[in-house]
Amino acid sequence: KHMNEASDGLAIEGSFIVKEEQKPYSASEEAVQIIHAPPGTPIPQDMEEAYRNVEDSMGLMDTPTYWHIPRSGGTTMKLIMSMCMGRVVACEQGAGHQLDEQLELLNKPFGNFANVDTSTPLGLQRAAELGLIPSRMVDVVLTPHVRDATKLFDGNHKGRLFALFRDPIQRVVSLYYFLRMPDQETSIGLNIKDMSLEDFAADVSENWMVRSLTNTMSGPLDDRHLNVAKEILRRKFLIGLLEQKTESLRRIQAYFGWNLPSRVSQTCKNNMYYFEPQSRNDHDPVKEGSKEYEILASRNKFDIALYEYAKGLFEEQKRLIA
Repeated sequence: KHMNEASDGLAIEGSFIVKEEQKPYSASEEAVQIIHAPPGTPIPQDMEEAYRNVEDSMGLMDTPTYWHIPRSGGTTMKLIMSMCMGRVVACEQGAGHQLDEQLELLNKPFGNFANVDTSTPLGLQRAAELGLIPSRMVDVVLTPHVRDATKLFDGNHKGRLFALFRDPIQRVVSLYYFLRMPDQETSIGLNIKDMSLEDFAADVSENWMVRSLTNTMSGPLDDRHLNVAKEILRRKFLIGLLEQKTESLRRIQAYFGWNLPSRVSQTCKNNMYYFEPQSRNDHDPVKEGSKEYEILASRNKFDIALYEYAKGLFEEQKRLIA
């Protein structure tokens, strides 16, 4: 399945077709140098059992599961899936219904959602107890907690992982400025609005991706954690890159068979993806070589290595999807 020409590199605005600013994707002419984890590197048993391998044939009972990496296009992807593609989504939109005794569909102006909150470990536990995945109510699960989300699945119902990855330094800087916006509240116990970027870099952000995938949210990390995270990506994830978002969305649609059935749907997607990205916050980029940059690079060296690996996998996975 392929997206039509108007949705791949072009944006439809009413009756006009506007050239998208991003350069069209083209595969690298030179072979991508990618350092895989050592052969035989095991992945956690819960990930092994809950999620299909990316190259496995698609099963009728498989559920697309989007790893929502903060400040990496996840909110925009959620709205594209719910509003433009008409998919029923499990995400934070189900918050506030923890007293509901059964699963219900929530009809909201921007789509249909399950009455469970898959953005938190407690919400995922409740979704599992209510039998969210066996119920076949939702088309896609969106969560930052892919390890906790394993409890949603069983031997007959598996997840299919996919994500958009972003340069970790850019991502953390974006998170800093996002949390300083007037309408944002944080649960990390710090007053971000009174912190400098340097302080935020030193106190808050540290290898979130590798820690999340390996379920090592505290304590030291080493190359063993990085290798496990690499192997999880290689075997379990369809890789998308925010810097290659046109090609990434094309692959996601082709992989899951998600079509945009009408011109209205195409316009919705293009407006969301290119013209009206959600939760956007404009700020000056941190300069390479600055003190803030060096702190971020030092504290996120494993995430940076994982991101470079994801870029290599993105090149390798082009053979999966014509």
